Amino acid sequence: MNDDITVHTTKLSERGQLVIPKDVRKKLSLEVGNRFLVVASGDAIVLQRVDLTGESARARDLLGRAKAMVGKLGLRR
Repeated sequence: MNDDITVHTTKLSERGQLVIPKDVRKKLSLEVGNRFLVVASGDAIVLQRVDLTGESARARDLLGRAKAMVGKLGLRR
């Protein structure tokens, strides 16, 4: 797992939108129109940039990595 973790806070808009901070967008080379897999587990949400979201094996792998990151950051309930 990559230990280069960036942490920010953001706020949900009335339309259900989140702003990804500019330095994170730059770090990950995110562009308008990029698609994301959204994984929710407990009270955590993880976004993963993807080409196709129908990859269930990749989703399970991402969920495992997300749970590990949540634990590492001490975000458990």
